[in-house]
Amino acid sequence: MLVSNIESFVFRVIKDWNDFATLKEDWQKLLVQSDADNLFLTWEWINCWRITQGKLIKPLIIVIQDSQGIFAIAPFYIQEYRLANLLTYQALRFVGDKGSGSEYSNFIVKKENSIALKSRLWEYLLSPEVKPCWDFIWFTNVKAWAEGGQTLLQSLASVKGLNCNHRNVEFAPTPLNDFSTDFLPKLSKSLRTNIRQTTRRLDKLGSWEMLTCKDDDEISELLEQLFSLHNKHWLHSGLGTFERRPELADFYRLFVPLALKKGWLRLLRLESHGEIQAMQLGYVYNNEFLAIQEGFNPEFIPGIGQVLRYYSFTHCQKEGLSCYDFLGVYTDHKRRWLAEKKIGANLFIWQTKIKNIPFTVKKIWPTGRYLTAL
Repeated sequence: MLVSNIESFVFRVIKDWNDFATLKEDWQKLLVQSDADNLFLTWEWINCWRITQGKLIKPLIIVIQDSQGIFAIAPFYIQEYRLANLLTYQALRFVGDKGSGSEYSNFIVKKENSIALKSRLWEYLLSPEVKPCWDFIWFTNVKAWAEGGQTLLQSLASVKGLNCNHRNVEFAPTPLNDFSTDFLPKLSKSLRTNIRQTTRRLDKLGSWEMLTCKDDDEISELLEQLFSLHNKHWLHSGLGTFERRPELADFYRLFVPLALKKGWLRLLRLESHGEIQAMQLGYVYNNEFLAIQEGFNPEFIPGIGQVLRYYSFTHCQKEGLSCYDFLGVYTDHKRRWLAEKKIGANLFIWQTKIKNIPFTVKKIWPTGRYLTAL
């Protein structure tokens, strides 16, 4: 752990997960005081992620504090990249950005002094203590339309010595405040018809019901059922998410039981004659629903996923939630469920040095064939 005094502040650079564990108490207190409080920035989410990623993940977490406590955190980890099989780079990536489904990355700082504190964190990346540790930063899924995302981008723009390329990313939240009654009439005629017809077919088959998970004893079995349904649903177009990314399933197995205890979990299932035919995994945080994963039996009644979605929206209304957030990627399906297109950002940031000239000459992103993670 490196320590350096600047003015009345103390900067710490945490490079060991044991030191990260000591932040637990202060982390959540600071998060709820920030302009970017969301589930993906909670200590619980990030701690579960680092456990499932293994010991090879090297943290680089910048903390600003004084005698009163911590008031700014920039949580990164180090990832090695190679450019065209010639040059090797040390990249800073945002903790939790792979293998967990994390979105809405941001620095965690006290809201009342957000831009100034985030600027300090950006500036410290160019300090003698930290600058040698990285070549570029890959910062994804910034909620650019919200206050926290705006202060992050404004603070970055104010710091000389950091070059940045920006790429738009689409998100898809559906505001619920306008729906005081059943929102079904607001949907398109074809979607309303599909939901009603599928519901009638369910009724003809006999007993069926919507259930939520409230018991820790059943969570493991239900998760495995979700994985199975999800993979079965996507089998026709390739492997499902959980078969392609087993580390994601490991993360869910660790985080979901914790989310149930915290009151965040919403695991909804549709059962017909006692057999699960469709499931949805989501979380509620800050009065918003986050839609994470779904799965349904493609050999059952067509349209079963739409019925599940409708009841999920209904549950959110009953809870008085303000938003049903589909999260990343705006699609026609989400538009049909009244989602609004919001524009976020992915940021590719690099410091000025000879090694980084290719980034200045040509827009290169760490998602293509030239610049790849090792």
